[in-house]
Amino acid sequence: MDKIEFRRRLQMFSLLEAPGHLLRRNHQRSYEIFVRVVGDDVTRQQIALLVALAKQQGASQSDLVEATGIDKSTMKEMIGRMVSRGWVERERDPQDNRAWVMKITEGGCVLLAERLPRVEEAQRQIIAPLSPVDREIFLRCLRLMAGIDADPGQDVSEDGSI
Repeated sequence: MDKIEFRRRLQMFSLLEAPGHLLRRNHQRSYEIFVRVVGDDVTRQQIALLVALAKQQGASQSDLVEATGIDKSTMKEMIGRMVSRGWVERERDPQDNRAWVMKITEGGCVLLAERLPRVEEAQRQIIAPLSPVDREIFLRCLRLMAGIDADPGQDVSEDGSI
């Protein structure tokens, strides 16, 4: 690209129209709200894992990856840390001795019960700037972008086109 084309493209490019930039800024905002409301001694991913385990005791690592969207290697490390904190219990799967099953401990349940109202408040604050109608649309769009609510009749390409 020559200098003239570069300058033209740079003039036309807007950070406020760039989805990746806006997602990053909103990610930072949601993190700040979470820490302020919930605390910094437990992460959003740890809360997600505890919620998933509370709903599915005896889940495998694959089950938890599916439920939370946390990648497999991060999940493995997180589980190790949460076991050492006494929030999660890990044992060999009786059906497959190579696999592990996880359970939330009583300590994990106590933490989750104590923090869940704060987590719900953080979620309300994160989405508060939107009208009720926009909230519904926004959440649906986030699920679509994450591949969670994809219409089975539509294939979405890498560039987002259908």
